Amino acid sequence: MKKLKEIWLFRKLKNITLSNGQFAVDYLMELPKQYRMVAAQSIIECIRLSYPLNNMEITCKARELNRKRLGIV
Repeated sequence: MKKLKEIWLFRKLKNITLSNGQFAVDYLMELPKQYRMVAAQSIIECIRLSYPLNNMEITCKARELNRKRLGIV
């Protein structure tokens, strides 16, 4: 189930371009495997909130999602 969700997210992100001109999928593939799913979710969240798609915003949103997931908030 987790693998299907990951495939779905990667397909959804394959045509998204970040503010530096890099495709979102290429950005995700550069990350260690353990961070890819959270980064993909944070890119989707940044799009939903109309945030710019740069590394700072994606990283900030990923940290926020991790805190929520771990119950630290």
